[in-house]
Amino acid sequence: MQKKTVEREASLEVTTYAVAIRNALRRCGFYLRAQRIDRAIGLMLPPDADVETYRQAAKAVLRQSHELIHYTVTTIELGRKGETYSEDARKVLAQNLAVVVLIEKGAKLPPEVAIALDRILDVGSVKPIHLMSATKSAWQIDIANDVAKQLCEYPPNLLFQALRKGRPIEIVLTRLTDASKVPQVPAWEPRVEELEGYGEAREWALSLAVDLDEWRAGKLAWRDVDAGLLISGPPGTGKTLFASAVARSCRASFFGTSSARWQSKGHLGDMLGAMHKSFREAADNAPAVLFLDEIDSIGDRRTFRGDNANYSMQVVNALLELLDGSGGREGVVVIAASNFPNNIDAALLRPGRLDRHIAIGLPDHAARAQMLSMHLEKVLPPEDLQEVARATSGYTGATIAQVAKDARRIARRQGRELSVQDLLALVPPVAVLGIDERWAACAHEAGHALVGLELAVAEIEMIVVAKEMGHRHGRIGYVQWRRQTTRRRSRQSYLDEIAMMLGGTAAEKVVLGDVLEGSGGVDGSDLQRASDLATLMLASLGLGSLLYCDVSTSKDLDELRRQNPVLRRQVERLLAKQLERAEEIIQARMKDVKTLAGLLMDRDFVPGREVFRLVNGSSGDQTAS
Repeated sequence: MQKKTVEREASLEVTTYAVAIRNALRRCGFYLRAQRIDRAIGLMLPPDADVETYRQAAKAVLRQSHELIHYTVTTIELGRKGETYSEDARKVLAQNLAVVVLIEKGAKLPPEVAIALDRILDVGSVKPIHLMSATKSAWQIDIANDVAKQLCEYPPNLLFQALRKGRPIEIVLTRLTDASKVPQVPAWEPRVEELEGYGEAREWALSLAVDLDEWRAGKLAWRDVDAGLLISGPPGTGKTLFASAVARSCRASFFGTSSARWQSKGHLGDMLGAMHKSFREAADNAPAVLFLDEIDSIGDRRTFRGDNANYSMQVVNALLELLDGSGGREGVVVIAASNFPNNIDAALLRPGRLDRHIAIGLPDHAARAQMLSMHLEKVLPPEDLQEVARATSGYTGATIAQVAKDARRIARRQGRELSVQDLLALVPPVAVLGIDERWAACAHEAGHALVGLELAVAEIEMIVVAKEMGHRHGRIGYVQWRRQTTRRRSRQSYLDEIAMMLGGTAAEKVVLGDVLEGSGGVDGSDLQRASDLATLMLASLGLGSLLYCDVSTSKDLDELRRQNPVLRRQVERLLAKQLERAEEIIQARMKDVKTLAGLLMDRDFVPGREVFRLVNGSSGDQTAS
């Protein structure tokens, strides 16, 4: 049995506009049998009309009539600086006889469009009769004429938000009246300089602000501005907040969009049109920051298969063209965001496009205290929120915002001022790590440090092992390294790095006599990174095997190991050999490992310079600390 297609119910706003459009079409004889010939009609929209919603309404009107279903709807729209965009309308009018053109108020019709239109009518503002007819049709509700008149006095953006199905008209009117009286609480709109926890991304933004000032002054060519950035990180880490803060710091316009928003416009042509419109609006308001969220959902051309491959290919190609700036990208900084950067087409990340990639992690202690204070509207300053900031270790920015919101609600319902205790009541207390747990973590990090220094893998900036943790934070400690950039690495340098990655496990075996979980099991773990590096050596780089596979992402490497059992055994043998090598280093330097682990037990932070002096028995300096 064939399934019936269920159409989504049109909103009251679309239904109301549809009534207005139907009345306008009726005035020019669209519904008279004697005049049913294909024509080109222009409909002038009211001031501040939402063109996209009117487009949906026009399509709905034409679908409802068998004789009019073949009509094409197109638009003539205004840019932010008042310029008219009519290219789409010109093309549609040249290719079709039956056309309805929606014209934004104030747009100037080019001669080739004006001469093609048989007639131009004003749709006019929403009238009481339109609203009465729409509520009757959509909700089977009768509204009195005097009530409809009252409702139509409010702007459509407020009117259709207040009018909800099932909500009594008395409440709708009350809410509309109150809306004009309630003072708006200013949103937190920080500049980059005010944000904590963004590290390298913050430095990039501050440098960009200087470059844009010089570009405005004519001292710097646009080609020398670092105008493409990919930021990645877990959901809720404040990628959108960062992009908007960049715009404020750079005194630039901000435009936010996403792949999902482009796709919502309809078929391929509509989506490509929406993409071009986003870049065009940004260029019209240069300097501007164009934020592209969820860019990974555009896809990677290497993975396209099946019926949708051609569609996806054209989307990626169009985005590449827009990023290259062939349509005019001067003055437009593009910041793209992704939760899954490995799923992005490599061509999007090439020079001149999104050529810089910065990962944004979960907010650190200072950033959490600042976020809490901001979301609490500065009722409590950051210095009073240190305990809450420790307890929310591992929380995303979005979760922190929810904690602040819940705390405000608790205080409000009890009719009192907000306190730190309201926040602490919403998060489990900070867990103080026991002696055995901390000793194991200290030995693990000391193992990484000693093996890495012994093999001269890199220089240590710091070693951190926490004394207490929030309940969501799974990482107790880490060694932060500073590596020199090497253009052509040797096979031995890769083996040394793998040994260093397994140095923590080696120290557990030698010092503790047992191996604890934590070296593997999750993305970013020691074992995952060591396995990927070994797989790259054997399957792609020619450093142990003549096999070559086109792999780059962790997902690709994992899939390759699953599909190739011979390669999987080779990787395991290589890892086992480097683990044994790391164990030998730990055995030989057992005294240094225990001394460093003991130092970490006393302090939760040891700088690289001190580690270097400790393990080398020297009063000299390490270059990077």
